[in-house]
Amino acid sequence: MSDLQCPARVVVVNPPALADVAWLAAEVHLERVQAVYAADDVPDTGPVEALADDLGVPSHLAHGDLGDGSADLGAVVDLHRGETVVVVRAGDAAEPVLLLVDSEGARVEPLEAGPSAEWSTRRGSEEA
Repeated sequence: MSDLQCPARVVVVNPPALADVAWLAAEVHLERVQAVYAADDVPDTGPVEALADDLGVPSHLAHGDLGDGSADLGAVVDLHRGETVVVVRAGDAAEPVLLLVDSEGARVEPLEAGPSAEWSTRRGSEEA
């Protein structure tokens, strides 16, 4: 991975979190997602495509091994410096998490109202 100035924001989703695509799209919509990627190990890509459609972004299916530290995930991170993407990969977690990746490494945080949501809220109150 090359030197990043701004962290890539990777929303990591496992198949159980795709049970309610509308809820998931509502949870991540303030993140200004640029694309949805699915790893090779995702058994059903229908919900992945539905999520991308709900968010109005492209889906990239069967995109290799998107596990932590993999070359394929590194390529996605390099492509989306300073942006947010959703990565769907195998696992049992029912809640999405936020993976912040920069030149210092990666850290996992719960998916909550991030800077985009904070800016959106602040901007709305300034205009009122």
